[in-house]
Amino acid sequence: MRKRNHVVPIRFSDHELSVIDANAKRANMSRTEYLVSAGTDKPIVILDDLKPMLTELRRIGNNVNQLTRKANSGEVYVVGLNEFNEQLGAVTAGLYAIQKEVDRLSQQ
Repeated sequence: MRKRNHVVPIRFSDHELSVIDANAKRANMSRTEYLVSAGTDKPIVILDDLKPMLTELRRIGNNVNQLTRKANSGEVYVVGLNEFNEQLGAVTAGLYAIQKEVDRLSQQ
């Protein structure tokens, strides 16, 4: 674990501190981690775009559950999964792109 033994007093306006705190929270970092990363040019990863993707993934899961229930009850005998496969492919591609970018940033 890294030892931080220097204290540097610094002053912020209320607005500046609220912006820093909000950005640190969005990055899932403490205020100190955020300021050290920003000051040492380390990447700060904020993943705002995950919520819509996770919502879509939940919807796909709900659709699969509905289809499974209908198939198990005998209501449906043949299920066309082309649209499902397309949606799942799009979500999977998005998740891989995010993972690739996070990996790239963490290696800097």
